[in-house]
Amino acid sequence: MKKQGVHLIVQARMGSSRLPGKILMPFIGEYSPLEWIIARGRLSNYVDRVIIATSTNPKDDATEALCKKVGCDVYRGSEDDVLQRFAEAVHAFDTQIIADSTGDNPFFDLAVMDHMVEIYEEGQFDYLNSHPGGLPVGTGTQVFGRAAFDRVAAEATDPYDHEHVTPYFYHHPELFRQRIVEPTVVHPFAPQARLTLDTQQDLDLLRAVATGMGFTQPEDQPTTNEILDYLQAHPEVAAINKDIVQKTFPKA
Repeated sequence: MKKQGVHLIVQARMGSSRLPGKILMPFIGEYSPLEWIIARGRLSNYVDRVIIATSTNPKDDATEALCKKVGCDVYRGSEDDVLQRFAEAVHAFDTQIIADSTGDNPFFDLAVMDHMVEIYEEGQFDYLNSHPGGLPVGTGTQVFGRAAFDRVAAEATDPYDHEHVTPYFYHHPELFRQRIVEPTVVHPFAPQARLTLDTQQDLDLLRAVATGMGFTQPEDQPTTNEILDYLQAHPEVAAINKDIVQKTFPKA
């Protein structure tokens, strides 16, 4: 059941360093990556609003136009201070439970995200993250509460904390009740798969998965483990982006 105040906020902008304009490129069927993400978010059992947090750079006039075309909420803020942009979006839409994804992750795992919302509502945690929990790169999300995030936005001073949204959470485990959430079944091929969208090779792989598995609509996207089964059985597809080095976050 959709719940008021549970929002998926997606950081997305046209100014990607590796693949500029990727969020609005032709993707699957009639969809761009950003439209795919919005449509997937709307399939959530709990999220009642999808919000795109983009920048005030004129390049993102196109991002805002796309959002208006598909009837999606959009907030525009600082291009470089992503934490500030995100916090302003949270306050602008009075978000209470935040699901967080990015324009890099059109194949984010919707079932795990919804499961994290359920765990959050049990009241034992401030911050939940599925990224390090056994999912392949490009499918994780995060869920956290308004009060905890307001503290992050108020206290984070390190420039790195402001280039992203949530490092302050996992750099300060002593301040927040946290949990890493794993999928029900961790697929053995997950560590070898790359399902993020950061380069042309990544875009080629995601398109090849959709073509090979025969889906053109967001509601028909297979489960993450079904996609991993396909990649494991088709090494020629998995090899499309195998040489791409993933950007890493500094350790705490």
